[in-house]
Amino acid sequence: MAEIPVAIAPARDRILEAAERVVADVGAAKLTLDVVAHSAGVSKGGLLYHFPSKESLLSALAQRYVDSMEHCVEAAKVDLGNGVRARDLKACIVGILGSDPRSKAMGAALFATAANDVTLLEVIRECIAKCTNDLAQDKSLKFARAAIVSLAVDGLMMRESLRISAFTEEQREHIVKELILLADEAHTPASEAGKKNPRSGSSS
Repeated sequence: MAEIPVAIAPARDRILEAAERVVADVGAAKLTLDVVAHSAGVSKGGLLYHFPSKESLLSALAQRYVDSMEHCVEAAKVDLGNGVRARDLKACIVGILGSDPRSKAMGAALFATAANDVTLLEVIRECIAKCTNDLAQDKSLKFARAAIVSLAVDGLMMRESLRISAFTEEQREHIVKELILLADEAHTPASEAGKKNPRSGSSS
């Protein structure tokens, strides 16, 4: 993929940041190119140079949302350090559930828009597929247990993104701590790594 010229990148970033604010504040359904251009401080033509349609802008926002989540997970890995049991799985818990509230609001708006345009879900689907494959390939984890932890993280994130979670802050804190414990339980000792469940053919 061709690199974006340095002189162009800042304008593109400003547009995406402005679009993110608009989506978080009023929702993707009410996003218009005129509003985004005004918020970004660029002309309508300047916006169309980078994003020729609302759909292309929303697609870029979906990618930006996924990139943001991945960045949070990678940062959590660094904070946890090497040698931590089930580090990558714990990083998903801490990184995703500790993400910025504005990102959650943007996620909710994008998901709502995706109900009418499923192509916007493709980048999220690819991210989930990669995460699932990583869990399956990680011989230090019991796949089914690790997958359950991943599903719980996604479920809590989704509830909070849609603002339908009824958990108190104290309850949420206990849930996150329990997920960390479950991640520890999903860890497979080196002596057992590579063994399969004889009935299912997969890690237990």
